[in-house]
Amino acid sequence: MMLEHGNARRRVAGTGLASSRTRFERRAAAARRRPRLVAGILAALVLGAGLLVWVGWFSSALTASRVEVHGVSAAASAQVRAVARVPLGGPLMRVDTDAVAQRLLAGKAWSSVTVGRGLPDSVVITVTPRVAVLAVRNPRGEVDVVDRDGVAFRTVGSAPDGVPLVSSGSAQVTKAGVEAALGALGSLDPSLRADVSGVSVSTADQVSFTVKAKGENRKTVVWGGAADGKRKADLVKILLREPGSTIDVSVPSSPVTR
Repeated sequence: MMLEHGNARRRVAGTGLASSRTRFERRAAAARRRPRLVAGILAALVLGAGLLVWVGWFSSALTASRVEVHGVSAAASAQVRAVARVPLGGPLMRVDTDAVAQRLLAGKAWSSVTVGRGLPDSVVITVTPRVAVLAVRNPRGEVDVVDRDGVAFRTVGSAPDGVPLVSSGSAQVTKAGVEAALGALGSLDPSLRADVSGVSVSTADQVSFTVKAKGENRKTVVWGGAADGKRKADLVKILLREPGSTIDVSVPSSPVTR
């Protein structure tokens, strides 16, 4: 009986040694395979990247053949394409989208421009047009149209409908004067802003304008300087209902109608 137990223990021990040796050999084999596996994956990635570069930059598979324009009407899209001058007929990925964007931004007609690629064959341009807020007569007697950021982006013969022309007596309206007028209009309620005309700015950047009251009557608003815009706008809205042809909110703590 003792002999049988001894043999059993030797068989178990032998099995344990064989199992450990097998596990060790498997781990060693896996360790030897790992560098080859990593090298294979890296080679596949390099090959794939090279293929993408060749397809995108050198082959005719992805050829820039059309320009999509978003953000403007169909008529304005033609103008965008003309200014953008996107080179077509070559690989799509070689189109210099930054250069296209810079050509568009140089014209000042759009407040923002993004240029991207749309597979398989499109250059995609998205523009945000500037919106006229003021018109200012320049030294040549022409009218510069100005957006809410104070950027003069178009020159016309006369102020567009609904865009107030800013004057400054016999003097040229300064940049500070334009900013003062923009600040005043920007403080007004949008519904009231649409009825503003005859904006004038003094040499001290004091703003006044006319606004439509009841019916076709118009009232003069003496706005004053740039401070307390929100308070002044609220007062104008209230005092438009009061008698008188002039509303003076230049000192908002003591508004006057006359």
